[in-house]
Amino acid sequence: MTKPLRRLITSIALILSIAISSGCAESTREQPTGKGEVRGINSIVDAPELWFQIEERNQGIISFREATGLNNWDDLSYNFNFDLLRPGIVDPDRIASQFIDVIADTEYTLILTGSLDNASIIVWEDPDREWSGTETVWEAIFTHLSPQLGQVDVYFAAPGTTPILGDSIGTLANGERLPIIEYEQGQYELILTPPGDPSTILFMSSTINSVPENRPIFAIFDPDPTIPGPIPVNLIGENGTSINIADPNFSATVRLLHASFATENVDGYFNLDFNNLIFPNVGHKEISAYADIANAFTSVNLTPVGNTGADILSSDILTVAGTKRTLVLAGEPGNVFFNVLLEDGRPVSTFPIIRVANFAINYDFVDVYIEEPGTDINDALPRFFALSTQLDTGFVPAIDGIRELTITDVFLKDAISVPITLDLSAGDVVSIGIFDTVDPLVIEAFVYDAQ
Repeated sequence: MTKPLRRLITSIALILSIAISSGCAESTREQPTGKGEVRGINSIVDAPELWFQIEERNQGIISFREATGLNNWDDLSYNFNFDLLRPGIVDPDRIASQFIDVIADTEYTLILTGSLDNASIIVWEDPDREWSGTETVWEAIFTHLSPQLGQVDVYFAAPGTTPILGDSIGTLANGERLPIIEYEQGQYELILTPPGDPSTILFMSSTINSVPENRPIFAIFDPDPTIPGPIPVNLIGENGTSINIADPNFSATVRLLHASFATENVDGYFNLDFNNLIFPNVGHKEISAYADIANAFTSVNLTPVGNTGADILSSDILTVAGTKRTLVLAGEPGNVFFNVLLEDGRPVSTFPIIRVANFAINYDFVDVYIEEPGTDINDALPRFFALSTQLDTGFVPAIDGIRELTITDVFLKDAISVPITLDLSAGDVVSIGIFDTVDPLVIEAFVYDAQ
């Protein structure tokens, strides 16, 4: 046999060997037999929005007290990850990872806890429940995810039920949960007390209207500066909705920001009660202290300072219990109105967050640049493009350090405001307003609130 022929036979044998080997590998590959469900919860109070991933596929973006919905996955093995994306950086940081060998008909809940520098994952495994479609019962999971809160007794009964020693459904410490409990459809009230002390109410929910054939989570979290009250409790649904349960002992709070150029200083009252001054002597670009507001619908009445007989603006506003809001006096003299800003900016440990609100009426749209000092904005793109009058950006991540904020008319590069300097650090929550000035061609950027 010649050498060329021998090489040809060897090559053919090698190709056949590889093909057979590949076929064997494919035929012995693990095959799924069913599906399990997986979700993630972010319980780190100073964490920003995080990516929850299966392997490297994003399943949802969740901030503190938020969750993804339950997603179905084949009963195979996966790595689930929590990742952080920092502003100005392309590659995300991996905060924590958990390997799970998914079992069919099992519900997995992965809870990120600890701190971003030293995070860990709590894993729950619960049997999935198939509902018939006609059942009137539902199931509940109660969990304690607050390192800042000690042990609590949990009471869950009809509204108005007085907690009595021995009637709690269980005691919880941080990181713990109660077994799944089944309830009939109806109205309920959640109460938390110190262990063995039912007379001391730490938290009392508003009335909870249950929905049959589902399994929500009642989760206790660390205090959140964006909501009134010391103990946040969220109702987390199977679809990932996470709703703060208001404590009626801590009503909504509001404050007043004066953003109407040439409108005089104002006093503010609720419900025409001119014997109870709520917002005293608020001038242009000034902001009042927060005030409690008890009713969902409230009349807010603004008058000239010290003159309750003259009306500048009276308007009904709608508030939601357990929230903080800013009432913005906007417009121009003789044509003023209220805007309402939700104050949901929470300090995070990784970067500053900012919000820019356009209160000016002399420009319908503006571009906002936030750059390093000395940057030629002709070579830059707007950080916020075409920000409309009376709208805001919401709170968004920013890069820390010294930055310069400049405003231009939309699509143009000529500044219509004097640039302002921002000194931003991780943990900052900064609100910037755009205000009219005496010159209708010039507007002003002004930091009206910083935490």
